[in-house]
Formats: sequence, structure tokens, C-alpha cells
Amino acid sequence: MMKDFFDTTYAELIELCRPWSVQHAKALFRSLYKDYSREPLQTPSLPREMVQQFSEQFYINKAEIYQESVSRYDGTVKFLVRLHDGALIESVLMPERARITLCVSSQVGCAQACSFCHTGRMGLKRQLTAGEIVAQVMLARQWVRSHPEWREERGYNHKTTVGNIVFMGMGEPLDNVEALKRSLNILCETIGPNFSLRKISVSTAGHLGGIKNLLEAYPKVSLALSLHATNNRERSQLMPINKRWPIADVVQYLKDFYRDRTDDRSVLIQYTVISGVNDTEEQAKGIVELLDGLPVKVNLIPLNTIGPSQFRGPDPESLDRFRDYLHAEGVRVLVRYSKGQDIDAACGQLVVKAEKEMRSEKVQTKKDEA
Repeated sequence: MMKDFFDTTYAELIELCRPWSVQHAKALFRSLYKDYSREPLQTPSLPREMVQQFSEQFYINKAEIYQESVSRYDGTVKFLVRLHDGALIESVLMPERARITLCVSSQVGCAQACSFCHTGRMGLKRQLTAGEIVAQVMLARQWVRSHPEWREERGYNHKTTVGNIVFMGMGEPLDNVEALKRSLNILCETIGPNFSLRKISVSTAGHLGGIKNLLEAYPKVSLALSLHATNNRERSQLMPINKRWPIADVVQYLKDFYRDRTDDRSVLIQYTVISGVNDTEEQAKGIVELLDGLPVKVNLIPLNTIGPSQFRGPDPESLDRFRDYLHAEGVRVLVRYSKGQDIDAACGQLVVKAEKEMRSEKVQTKKDEA
């Protein structure tokens, strides 16, 4: 079975190159990740026999940007990425002052079925490979390099590229933890993409088994916990994963894990504020009590309603009161608004829209043929 170059670690490539020279592994990795080559085996220094053998063992990932949308308000870029089998996923490029952050997907769809999440309505279609995760990053870096006008409008120089990654796109990353860890291995390789673990954030709905697995392997990675409610009854209604891993158990594990850390790492808490559901002072008090003793930063995210929904976002006054209560209790808190609201940048929107268009086109084609 042939293997995706983007799914191959540097250590594995070194072993495969050993019959010739381990230096060829460096040349291949540099070609892929520094030169953005889609034909790494055309690197001039590679021996002919090795090229022939590798051409029978490896292929280049076929992921491509199928559609792109650029926000006229904040420069956010939404990519609809088509995979080799036609599956569609999303990634979002977010310009933020001196840095560029990419939000990547970890699954096609999602199994967690959070009641207010657009992607959750899709169900899980399949897992992404590590190579498909890495491919999203490389497609985004290539896009930034080939769009100097976008960089210049945002004040970036020609060397600026994607330097931060957040696993907050489609899917629950820790439902696909082995592919996630493998992608981190590749993305943090200094010869290759050269990301710092401190600049990679993995978001989870509270997958305790996956949290333990990830932090044991990569204790320096940044963790983001989607909270949204603090008591089991309310949280289980919003997020079914809470029935398997109650939030108190998740938070207690994190308190134990971070208690003896000597660095300044903290857990990012994401709290989508929903009017009449989780925006009362009592629920703000629940956040303070639950998170006491855990180093956190809390992001309050007003719900971005998509289409028909039983939920709606908070009014400005109730959001301010909620934030002010947390702040008065000593919680580091910030209100963050969704980027790219004019380009359907909320997770899952573009995929659903594109799939509807594709189905409509197929129906029209059949009618025309008839």
C-alpha cells in the first residue's frame, strides 16, 4: 500500500533513506515543507534508485482548496478543502496583529452532537489521517505565500506565514487522537514545518480519555476546553459527551495535571453564551466555583446563530453582566466574537452549503440528461 508523504514522520523517512544516506531524508523534508514542492522526488540530489523505489511507495496528498472566501471586514479566509475521496472539510485562516493563526479540522463531520453546533448536525462521516491534517496547514501556508496583497493589507512582511494552529475546526480532535499526535510530530519537526507546541492549541468537548493520552505524549501543547455549562444536567443536554465524562472529573484531572507545572501555561476555557440557557449570574458563579484552582483564561463567545435554531445569542447587556461578574471574581475573561461572519465562517456552514449545491447540480444534470 502506498503512503502519503504528508503522513510520514521525519524519523520514519530517515530509516527509509538509510540504505543511501540519511541526508536525503532532510532534502525530502525540506522540499516538502520549506519549498512547498508537490514533486519532492524531483530533488536533484536524490539517487535514481531511491527515487524509483520511493515513487512506488509514496504519493503526494491530493487535498486541494476547492473554494475560498475572504472577509471584507477582518481579512479572515475560509477554505473549503476537498480530499482525495471528494469529502469536504473546512479550515479558517485568521489574521491577528503580528501573527497568522489557522483553524484546522480533525474529522469529516463530528460524532459529539452538541446541540448548538452546526457540524454536530452532520454526524461523523470519517476520521482524517495525519497527512490530511498536515495538508490543511501546507495549503494555507502556500495560499499566504501566493497572496502578497493579502499580507501587505494586514501589515505582514514577505516572511510572515501561518505560525499558530488551533484544532477547533470540524470534529472532536481527541476522538482522533492517534492521527492528532502523529500530525503534531510532523508539524513540530524543525527540519519541516517547525511549529512550536506552545503555539498549537487543541480544543476538546471534554474527552477525558483523549486528554490524558494527549497530555502524556505532549505535555507542552496548549489545551482548550469547551465548557458551555457547569452542572451535569445542563451540560449533558447541550453536550452529550458529558454523560460519559462528567465535567467535574475532567476539570479535576486538569487541576491535578497543572498543579505541579512550573511554567505559566493555562487552560483556555471556551464558553459559548446562549440567551436564556447559560447566561445567568448563577451560571457565572458556577464557572468560578468549578474552575477554582485551575489556571485558566475564559473566552466568552456569543452564539453565532446559523439558520433555523432553538437557540439565540445573548443581548449586549446580559453579556456584559456575565463578563463583569467573572472579572470581579478574579477570572481572566475576554469576550471574543466570531471572525469572518460575512463569509459563513462558523464551523460547518460552508460544507453544508457546498454539499447542497452539489446535490442540486446532480439532480439538475439528471433532469437535463432525461
